[in-house]
Amino acid sequence: MLTQLRVKNYALIKDLVFKPGQSFNVITGETGAGKSILLGAMGLILGERTDSIAVKENEEKCIIEGYFDIKAYSLKNWFEHNELDFCEELIIRREILINGKSRAFINDTPAQLAQLKELGKFLIDIHSQHDNLDLFQKSFQFKVLDSFTGIESHQKTYIKNFEALKALDKKLTELKLAEKHGTDEKDYKQFLYEELLAANLIEGETILLEEELLALSNVDQNLQILATIHNQLTESETAIIDQLALIKNQLNQVAKNDKRFDEISTRFSEINYSFKDLAIEIDQLAQATNLDPERLDIINQRLSLLHNLAKKHRDEDLILKQKTLEQELSKFAHIDSEIQTIEIERQTLEKECFKLANTNSKLRKEQSLLLEKQINEMIVQLGMPGGRIKVEVSLRNDKELWIYGINDTNFLYSPAREKSFNPIQNIASGGEISRVMLVLKAILAKKNIMPTIIFDEIDSGVSGDVALKMGEMLKKMSDNMQLIVITHLPQIAAKGNCHYFVYKNIIDNKTTSDIRELTENERINEIAEMIGGKAFGNSILESAKQLLNK
Repeated sequence: MLTQLRVKNYALIKDLVFKPGQSFNVITGETGAGKSILLGAMGLILGERTDSIAVKENEEKCIIEGYFDIKAYSLKNWFEHNELDFCEELIIRREILINGKSRAFINDTPAQLAQLKELGKFLIDIHSQHDNLDLFQKSFQFKVLDSFTGIESHQKTYIKNFEALKALDKKLTELKLAEKHGTDEKDYKQFLYEELLAANLIEGETILLEEELLALSNVDQNLQILATIHNQLTESETAIIDQLALIKNQLNQVAKNDKRFDEISTRFSEINYSFKDLAIEIDQLAQATNLDPERLDIINQRLSLLHNLAKKHRDEDLILKQKTLEQELSKFAHIDSEIQTIEIERQTLEKECFKLANTNSKLRKEQSLLLEKQINEMIVQLGMPGGRIKVEVSLRNDKELWIYGINDTNFLYSPAREKSFNPIQNIASGGEISRVMLVLKAILAKKNIMPTIIFDEIDSGVSGDVALKMGEMLKKMSDNMQLIVITHLPQIAAKGNCHYFVYKNIIDNKTTSDIRELTENERINEIAEMIGGKAFGNSILESAKQLLNK
């Protein structure tokens, strides 16, 4: 529950501290005193967005802190999942700068607004007048029905399975579409693959062929050069090998006379032998080199094929392209079996969804009558003696599953016994809708112990004895939870365990809003003023005391 709200530099608030009690808290004050500002601050620590207007004039930033006692809320797993420190006293802090930027903290750890919103759902339910429109929404009607019926956990399981079923449907649609539009693509890729397969590709073949082509294209020129070299080495009058042999003999003679030249003579002999070997090898290669027009043509054709394929596929690595096409074709080959597998999985999941949906439908149908009975008994107490609510639970005509299974629901209303039922949004007044919403919240309070509920003028459109009954209903709700009610009715304000007063201060021509808990005498005067205005007399004062049982 909320143990303390601290607000600094927010709108008209300079520095406000609100410490509500653990049961029924009422807040009163003049119009414009700052009650809605207090709610706005509360919304900020629950993840609502804001802007620089939130910051009090002439201040750099506003700070809002909420302190909560959560030891009985079983939230440890949520904190672990979000990698946040768990503490039985939770502190949520929101800081808003003058430029509109903000920071959020959960137990002094930086947090995202989405985390604040998610955590806030476990802590506080703020119900303002515009939230009465929720009554018209299917989501709210099913929430009421399922909470009352006690099938929320079953419904969560159903939703998980239903979403998985929708995911399978989407996957099937994509696969079947790919199968339908992939026929031409498959045929084309098959043609490309077979074309590469027929080419009998060899790793590095293009480089080898280009080297051979270069050699064959220059055979005549190469043979002429080789003949010249061979002639210079062995056949001319000044043949290099003969010259080397002469020099070798001369060096041998020198070495006999001077041993220092032995090594040089030996090395030169080796050079001489190497030149003889080179001459023989050049001659052999020259004789083996022939002009081969047929081979040249084969190479040109092969290279032309490889170059055209590389250009066609925009890929020089044709072997890699062939492997890629093979993998892509493999996917086409498996698409049929994948569709069959998913269809079998879908059938199993759909059966499970229908099983859960039928179970939920049966329970909703059974409990809807009891829910109707409780609502109708309670709205009579709130000044709607002829009014009747009908919780309609029906089967969907299309027999297709949706987020709520196989059911549709509608909350119908009849203002009098002789009047027929119609959708509540078409016939009920604003005051009647407010009262029905309070009844629903009261019923849910017994089923789901929401830690804290804040009502902002839930008493709109009621007065007199109805207001008194509403106060009693709220008082009973507070037996199970912390209740904070902003009200303008003395009958409701008198039922609170703690009474807080929102007021304005003007200091140095600057207006600020603040809140304080009223003493017993202050509370009597506030109730009296709510009954008869500022100029109340003794009779009004006595009425206030009677409301407070003083």
